[in-house]
Amino acid sequence: MTDKERRNKLKALIYLERALALDEKHFFFQLIDDETIHVTDIESGNSRLVNVACDNIPAMLYDILKQAGAWIM
Repeated sequence: MTDKERRNKLKALIYLERALALDEKHFFFQLIDDETIHVTDIESGNSRLVNVACDNIPAMLYDILKQAGAWIM
């Protein structure tokens, strides 16, 4: 992943955090490496890992919602 791709993915994760916060759902998304997002529920402290290997931004967001959506929502 290039530096630009990484920066853009990080920005997308920040926007997802902000969108969820509008509905009082507070999560922190951390891009661990090119393949993994660490999702943390700020209120409970619970966390999960989401596999986003080789994904572009829309696919990354889809994978987060697909793998952790029931927990996030």
